[in-house]
Amino acid sequence: MQVFKYIIIILIMCNIPGIVLFSFGDAMGSLLSHLTIALLLLYYLINKKHEIAWPFVIFAVSYFLISGIVEAPDEKYFFIDFFKFVVLVVCGGELARRTNVIELYIILLIGALSILINALVFPLDYGRYSGFYLDPNSAGFTCLMGVALSFAIKNNTLKYVGLSILTFCGALTFSRTFFLLWLIMLLISVFQNRNNIKIFIGGFAAILLLLTVATSLKLNTERLSILDSLVDDGKVSQSIDEDSRTETWALYYDKIYESPFVGNGYKSFMSDYIYDVGVHNNYLRVLGDAGVFPFLVFLGTYVFMFFKSIQTFKTKPHLFLLALTLLALGLTNHNFDTLYHVMIVSLWLYFKVLNKELETLETDEKLVIESSD
Repeated sequence: MQVFKYIIIILIMCNIPGIVLFSFGDAMGSLLSHLTIALLLLYYLINKKHEIAWPFVIFAVSYFLISGIVEAPDEKYFFIDFFKFVVLVVCGGELARRTNVIELYIILLIGALSILINALVFPLDYGRYSGFYLDPNSAGFTCLMGVALSFAIKNNTLKYVGLSILTFCGALTFSRTFFLLWLIMLLISVFQNRNNIKIFIGGFAAILLLLTVATSLKLNTERLSILDSLVDDGKVSQSIDEDSRTETWALYYDKIYESPFVGNGYKSFMSDYIYDVGVHNNYLRVLGDAGVFPFLVFLGTYVFMFFKSIQTFKTKPHLFLLALTLLALGLTNHNFDTLYHVMIVSLWLYFKVLNKELETLETDEKLVIESSD
């Protein structure tokens, strides 16, 4: 059963169906995507059932029903997407609660290393790398979630080596969100425990390493200059503010005002529907697609996890840092329904902050940590 679990979680967390779709075409990609959902459903059916993450289920049903009634450009794919997302939330919740922090951390490390392989073996003229995730921003999200979880790791070798890998690989994405949240998380960690200054120093060492090897890799020169200016004089160049997300959000405000209660229809705030560029904000997308009720459920769930995690900040800082990361990530992308790895981590966090993890898994986790020390 453990092997079955690992197969499914690697398929999801490492975006294997997406890689197959990109490399071998729609037919193979769709087949593996459907197979992954089928395996997830089977995993749920053959295991003992536990409490469902009801806020996520309520959001999923309300979002798809309301947005679909208003407008669904392609009904066939709408119902397929609806079914897959509900399976992800319900069955993925059981998978998430049966995954301990060590397992999740190592899988995120594997995903991060794919970014490095992308840079070394498949260099791009664009100079931003994404590995398994095909999009640099999504790859950056993966590294950020790993950075947050690193504060739960007791084994120093795994912790510091992993954090260095996550920082270095995250920097290769040249995601502005990654750099900002990475810095915020490290500063918060020092506030929580002064001993974490070592992590702070190690993180900057990884950034310096990136600058050192920059000439050996094809890196995005414009965003590399941001790092140069930050390291040299502590100032961020103006280019970081170009193509501001707030300008993108502003394009969609009028559409939200026109239909605030039921929205404008399924995926209406994605790219190529109203404008060439999508809204790049999960909260605005939910509000714009399906109206105020799904928006309040979606936002409220992440805000709840954030405030709930504050209660254990001193003893479990990784939960707070992860909640902060997930809450902030919603401001920078509009793909909540296709970034399956982010949703699995969200479900994992939900059960953790509610102390709903399985006792046997907590015991296994302690054994793994102790054996690693």
